[in-house]
Amino acid sequence: SNMQFRPERAPAGAGTRCLVDCEIEPDCLYSARKHYLDHPNRWAFYVWDALQQEGATTAAPHKPYAELTLTEKEEWLKRDNPYGRCVWRCDNDVVDHQSVAIEFADGATATLNMVGGASKPSRSIHLVGTLGEIQGNLEDSRFVIRHIDPRPGCEYAEEVVDLSIGGDMTGAFGGHGGGDLRLVADFLKLMNGEQPSISTT
Repeated sequence: SNMQFRPERAPAGAGTRCLVDCEIEPDCLYSARKHYLDHPNRWAFYVWDALQQEGATTAAPHKPYAELTLTEKEEWLKRDNPYGRCVWRCDNDVVDHQSVAIEFADGATATLNMVGGASKPSRSIHLVGTLGEIQGNLEDSRFVIRHIDPRPGCEYAEEVVDLSIGGDMTGAFGGHGGGDLRLVADFLKLMNGEQPSISTT
């Protein structure tokens, strides 16, 4: 559902661009200044680099985003950088929250919950199988594997897997915890007639 960031929900005094015509910008939680100028490296790939590479805006400075000054970034946000638009008035068609329930052919079920307005950005996972479970958080690069242990005085055995000590394809590095690269690798295996990984859906 796209419930929160809709034009009709914009607070009184909200403009069309944060740094141009917004009366509430200094106090707004979603101010482009706070997110992209006060924290210039936050989401840098999306806000600066990707837009330059795509040629998505005409006002993009012609230099690597790492060399952009704060003044250049501010001017770009004021002009046609889409991240400078008011969060309530930017023709957003991306859901801000969703819940999905899935039932697989073998009877296994899965649920996915996405909340775009969470205070702390994170992606957590909890897989429960017939013999144990895996639980963790992608941002921590740390997961816990638990196995049922029916011995007297025991409930489960636990093993901690720290992915931060791995590297590239063995750790949770790259887009979406390394998942982007693994999807590409699976696709290439499939196209080459090789057996893709077990994770392929």
